[in-house]
Amino acid sequence: MIVTGAFLADDATAVNGKLYVWGGVLTSFTRPTPTAPSEITPMLVVLTQAEDGDTTGTVPIEIHGPDGNVQRGNLPVPEITRTGTRSGFFFARVSFHVPQDGRYSIVVGSVSIPVEIDTNTD
Repeated sequence: MIVTGAFLADDATAVNGKLYVWGGVLTSFTRPTPTAPSEITPMLVVLTQAEDGDTTGTVPIEIHGPDGNVQRGNLPVPEITRTGTRSGFFFARVSFHVPQDGRYSIVVGSVSIPVEIDTNTD
């Protein structure tokens, strides 16, 4: 399976083989206060291309922080996405820590998604 694209959204669902996305292509998040939780949980939508004989069960994900810290994990790939041509996408809610403001980079396969985090100080 090849990751051909990815983006962050508020939410996503699939109905009858169609992908529905709300608030897609998010590029920034604002924490309401400095004492707010330092974790965000966007929906990650991953676009894929199936390959014959590929049984890959997970896709690696890395979140690079502005301080050089890297958070790593694996996203499970649904069987319909792995084995057929009926679903060239999957989505999952991902959680990651954002202990400081700045630019984070989410890497899924060979796709990189920049995300800016800031805190409302008003």
